[in-house]
Amino acid sequence: MTGTPTRSEQRRSRAAGADRQLRALWGEAQAGLDLPSAGAALVAVGGYGRGHLSPASDLDVVLLAVDGYDEALLGQLAERLWYPLWDANVPLDHAVRTQRQLRAAADDDVRVALGLLEMRHIAGDAALTLSSRSAVLAQWRRSAKRRLPLLVDDTRRRWAQLGDLGHATTPDLKESHGGLRDVTVLRALLASWLVDVPAVELDRQAIALLEVRDALQETTGRRTERLVADYAAEVAERLGLTDAAALRARVAEIGRGIGHLAQVAFRNVDWMLTPAPAGRPRRPVLEVVAPGVAAYRGEVVLTEKAQPARDPLLGLRAAEAAATRGLLLTDAAAARLGRESMAMPVPWPPEARGLLGRLLGSGRALVDVWESLDQYGVVDSLLPEWTQVRHLAPQSSVHRFTVDRHLVQTCVEAAAYVDQVDRPDLLVTAALLHDIGKGGDADHSEVGELIARDIAGRVGFSAKDAATIARLVRHHLLLVDVATTRDLDDPRTAAAVASAVVDGPTLDLLAVLTEADALATGPQAWSPWRKQLVDALVERSKRHLHLGSQPDSSDRQTLGSPLLGRTNRGVERGRVG
Repeated sequence: MTGTPTRSEQRRSRAAGADRQLRALWGEAQAGLDLPSAGAALVAVGGYGRGHLSPASDLDVVLLAVDGYDEALLGQLAERLWYPLWDANVPLDHAVRTQRQLRAAADDDVRVALGLLEMRHIAGDAALTLSSRSAVLAQWRRSAKRRLPLLVDDTRRRWAQLGDLGHATTPDLKESHGGLRDVTVLRALLASWLVDVPAVELDRQAIALLEVRDALQETTGRRTERLVADYAAEVAERLGLTDAAALRARVAEIGRGIGHLAQVAFRNVDWMLTPAPAGRPRRPVLEVVAPGVAAYRGEVVLTEKAQPARDPLLGLRAAEAAATRGLLLTDAAAARLGRESMAMPVPWPPEARGLLGRLLGSGRALVDVWESLDQYGVVDSLLPEWTQVRHLAPQSSVHRFTVDRHLVQTCVEAAAYVDQVDRPDLLVTAALLHDIGKGGDADHSEVGELIARDIAGRVGFSAKDAATIARLVRHHLLLVDVATTRDLDDPRTAAAVASAVVDGPTLDLLAVLTEADALATGPQAWSPWRKQLVDALVERSKRHLHLGSQPDSSDRQTLGSPLLGRTNRGVERGRVG
């Protein structure tokens, strides 16, 4: 007795069933129209061309003909193929092309070209299919150096718009960074013969993501790519996972894998297509940038003399070198660091603390470097508390990222303001830790204050600096909530804020952290109106601190600690303006 077919088998079975249906329609049309035996063919493209169909996938097909084929006959053939499918409510994405039109469409639209690279014969003139596929592939390879930069730029814009599959609160399994669209792009890069992509690993990750999409479409009963939270528990159950959190972790792992393959491939494209300096040969050069660390073809690698087991700072040196130069950390380097690195002494030496500060303040490049460190266990060795927030879903719909990704993005946003504060190292450390207390039932600001103080001490900050970081974490929601819920003209409002932050430098840090946190949260969390209110509150609080007066006990009771607990929870529920 055979068991229940796997989803991979079901995808192939659906495609095979569609093939049989189309071949039957072709046979009927050929007999009814007295078609010649050669000159026309029906081909599958896109996902169907790869021989798999998800539960709600379209049949993506092209009716192909040689140049000069009888247009009237071709139109009649198309009608005899499409109308029975429409009558049967079969989802169909179709086109009719001559060979010349096919090549022109592939040359005009890169997305059309990507689909045609997966061309597969279904019915009719097999020689026509073979010659057309060969022509499309040859054209793609000839034009690759011209078209790959456009494809890479278009893909990066999509990533910026839709976010990462592994960190989005509502990931798009197809279009997000690390999704199925990236799989198609990577296969096109591989077909160009200009960029190497590990095909076996790519196929493994693609199959794993298709499993999730199939389960999602089984759950919803319709064509959808967005993994909405309402469906997560049932999708997880269909996949044999314990709960929605386990599903998020699975999707994040897949997305990180595919996304990293894409990042590496795109860096190779960038390097390959960058013109060589005049009069110099185009060859890769190993440039040592720090002890044990070198830059090579747009990536950071470990040198032959690197000894992770004897050099506890090597991981931070490699990460800092990559992020501050806008480079990637290679898989091999990150894997070796995760596998062999010596534990960091506690407290961390000043050099290590400085490396961490420069890494966290490096801007957008931090995201990819931190992802590599996290993927291979380096983050866990440096910050064991990170496991509490990894892949953690936010409680509010205004958040666009999971908690861990939000913390990294807050560092990215804060990096733009490091020149505005006296202690950028305290700013970026607080940015990384401000939500570290999430994951439990208690107020995350209160829990996070204790965790942040402990981490800051371990990292080697002085007791005073650790207290400042802890205070920033404790009050990271204070300014925005007080500014939007209290009377700014009431002197007790500024007095209470001044009492909480203690001094002017801390207030400056908190003001920047507030804006960075809001920008990292999403567009609903920050607006010109909100910024104006926060700026006004900060100015009044600075004036109060400068005058040196403090609120009396009744002021603190009214606007102090009880307010903070209430407002923190309010902001997390998504009360935004």
